[in-house]
Amino acid sequence: MSLLPEVSAMPIEIRRMQPSDFMQVMKLLAHWNIAPVEPSREVPVPERSEIIVDNTYVALDGDRIVGVCSFIQHSPVLAEGASLAVDPAYHGRGIGDKLVSASLRERYARGIRTVRSEADRPETIRWLVERMGYRIVGTVPKRHAFGSPAVGQWTVLEFDLDSLPELRDSSSE
Repeated sequence: MSLLPEVSAMPIEIRRMQPSDFMQVMKLLAHWNIAPVEPSREVPVPERSEIIVDNTYVALDGDRIVGVCSFIQHSPVLAEGASLAVDPAYHGRGIGDKLVSASLRERYARGIRTVRSEADRPETIRWLVERMGYRIVGTVPKRHAFGSPAVGQWTVLEFDLDSLPELRDSSSE
C-alpha cells in the first residue's frame, strides 16, 4: 500500500531536507519501520534516535515527499547511512539512486571517504551492492524491532568514496 494515492507525472526534485519537511519524512520512515525513536525504558538504546536535517536529502513530487536519505557523520572521514526510504508507489523510478548519489556527493565534499550502512531487507542489500557498489563487511544484531520484522540482524555494508571517479573529478573543478 502506498502512502500517496496517486503518482504524478511531474519530475522528481531532489533537495536537502528543510525543518518544515519533518512530519512528512517521519511518516515515510514510519511506513518502513525506520523512524527514529526516543530512548525509553523499553528501548534504552534505539537504532536511531534523531534525524539530522543538515544530513538529509528528500525527493519531492510537487510538495509531497516521496523519498528520504540521511546520514550520520561519525568523524571527519567516516559516515554512516542512517535512513533510505522511497514510497512504494515510486519504486523503479530511480529515486533511490538519485537520493544516494546526492548524499554521497555531500559526504565527499565534507571530506568523508568511508561510508558504512546497515540494511536488513534482501532487496535493499542487493541494490546497494549491485547498483551502488557497496561491499558486505559483516552483520550485527538489531537492538530492538526496527526495519523488517522478519530479520533479526543488520547486514553491514561499506563503500569507499574515493572509488568513484566522478566524485574525485568533480572536487578538482
